[in-house]
Amino acid sequence: MKLPVCSVCQFTYNEEERVPLMLQCGHCFCKECLAQMFARCTDHTLLCPRCRQPTKVGNSVEALHKNFGMLSLIRRAPSECRADEDSDEEEDEQDDVDEWLGGGGGIYGSSRLAASPRWSSASCSGIPVDLGSHIMRLVKPLGTGPRAGQDVWSGTLSGPGGCRHKVAVKRIDAAAGMELEWVQAKIENLRRAAMWCHNVCAVYGACKKDGKLCIVMDRYQNSVQSMMQQNEGRLTLEQILRYDCCL
Repeated sequence: MKLPVCSVCQFTYNEEERVPLMLQCGHCFCKECLAQMFARCTDHTLLCPRCRQPTKVGNSVEALHKNFGMLSLIRRAPSECRADEDSDEEEDEQDDVDEWLGGGGGIYGSSRLAASPRWSSASCSGIPVDLGSHIMRLVKPLGTGPRAGQDVWSGTLSGPGGCRHKVAVKRIDAAAGMELEWVQAKIENLRRAAMWCHNVCAVYGACKKDGKLCIVMDRYQNSVQSMMQQNEGRLTLEQILRYDCCL
């Protein structure tokens, strides 16, 4: 069993400076990372690095609730389980393939269209990742798209400071004459829209690799399209209100 890590700093949680603290949105991060973000705040409000939902903190992050379920898991785990993340990468990647295929795949998050919280959010110290300063590596194919020349891979982003983030990469054939800058501008619009909706996974941008246009995003298990297919090509009113920023 691999112990949970903070999705910002990628360090394993503990009961001291890396104790898991919960924000009002339900997402959890270590005390050290939250304290650093809080030190830069001016209004005693923390924006969740994951979904951007604000949390009123008070005078210190010590006022936030601890995630006792995660602390219990840490206390029960034997010391030999505290292995480096790289040693278990292949096992985790296979779990991700199973989850993705089981969920039907798509651009947006899990059963509620949010990226699964057990995977790291691609952010560095609470700031969204700059693809230009990170090295992208494709790990395993997850499936193919609805059109020829489209596929989805699990991948990792490695930054200059040693950070490492698990992401999904949707690849599309870069047709001759494709204006990459125009496409990247459209992806940037999608990224900005998704930032303010905690019901969809985050999109981090697009780049070109091996002759393919690669759209980098959080890992996901479901899509708006698959939900429409389950309901005769329609979304319910609740779903429309929940996912409207992406439609």
